[in-house]
Amino acid sequence: MMAWSALLEDACRFYERHLTDAHRRHLWTRYGLMPDFVEPMRIGYAPADGSALLLHLMDRGYSSDEITGSGLVARWTSKDGTRSGVGDLLRGRIVFPYLDAGLSPVYFIGRMTDETPAYRDGVPAKYQKQKVTPEGPREPIFGTWSVYPGDPLIITEGVTDCLAVLQDSRPCISPVTTAFKRERAPEAAAWCKVAGGPVYIINDSEESAAGLEGAVKIAHDLLPQELGSARIFIGTLPRPAGVEKVDLNDFLRSGGDLDAVIADAIPAEEHPAVRQAQKDEAARVASLLRSMHNRQRWEAPGGKKRKRSGGVDLDELRARMPSLSAYTGIAPGDRGPHPVYGSTHGDNFVVSEDGETWTSFHGGDERGKSGNLFKLIALEQGFMTDETQPLRGEAFKQTIGYCRERWG
Repeated sequence: MMAWSALLEDACRFYERHLTDAHRRHLWTRYGLMPDFVEPMRIGYAPADGSALLLHLMDRGYSSDEITGSGLVARWTSKDGTRSGVGDLLRGRIVFPYLDAGLSPVYFIGRMTDETPAYRDGVPAKYQKQKVTPEGPREPIFGTWSVYPGDPLIITEGVTDCLAVLQDSRPCISPVTTAFKRERAPEAAAWCKVAGGPVYIINDSEESAAGLEGAVKIAHDLLPQELGSARIFIGTLPRPAGVEKVDLNDFLRSGGDLDAVIADAIPAEEHPAVRQAQKDEAARVASLLRSMHNRQRWEAPGGKKRKRSGGVDLDELRARMPSLSAYTGIAPGDRGPHPVYGSTHGDNFVVSEDGETWTSFHGGDERGKSGNLFKLIALEQGFMTDETQPLRGEAFKQTIGYCRERWG
């Protein structure tokens, strides 16, 4: 596997050189990030020209496989399928690098600006992360270089929220979304253990409660981990009446007192929302165990009559197949990109808490479409093309035949 440090360093320096004074003023007026902080954080700008970074990396001697493998340059195909090529991924965006302990770049995320080109299918996403390719760099936890033993640690959701806390000379890490993915919980817990003291989760305070839900998820996933002497707290940002959302960046930029928020933080194990999440988890586990028991009874000799379709025992076939969660690689209760249609933001496909069914928000449909593993396979194999419709008729027969050949 290639060591990506040299290419990422070259890319970072390229982005840094293209950050203008106008961009620096924007970072100050919009996020409160001072120029003498922006520079050591190595914040840059990706030119809107679709091939500027590509040509730069080619001039530096990198191969096409190395450049596309980095995830900073992506292959594209026109909407009608008649044209294709490669182009810079983060073009027209402010670029925030994830830094290691030596302040070298290991990953990048770009924030939309007025110069960001529109996507073929509509408005560009607010944030665009570096693509993760099979052999390329992986996204780390943002801000880990700041963790110091004995210092209180803050966890917050947004990249600019985290930077605002770091500028305030406080250690801070971020999942760069509302919560860490469940499989990242041990890694996040390891950094909490390094800090070795109080850890304050301070997400957005908003009417939708999405920030609180993310904070509860982080706490719920961290509490069972090995934390050493660290203790988890949840802090809540004050939100004035009539204000829909306050994040840490807004709060600090407007002169908010973070020490007061920390002083009022509630121990995670005592927080009512965390306690409810623990009860819900216990209920889900009990339900799953009952379901497994019933399935075993169903499949046992002399048990209930099994459902059959065209000579195929569906329950026996299901027992041989993986769970939806195992098949998609998305943990139960988590979100990810749609396995068939992909996702601009990477979270339009939700797996149920028992890992067996899904809800899709592909296409911006807030109502969602649902199905099980059979239906997902039907979509993947082209047996059906409309996920809003039920799986039945010839598509159902083709799907069962495919699954029987693969797992039967």
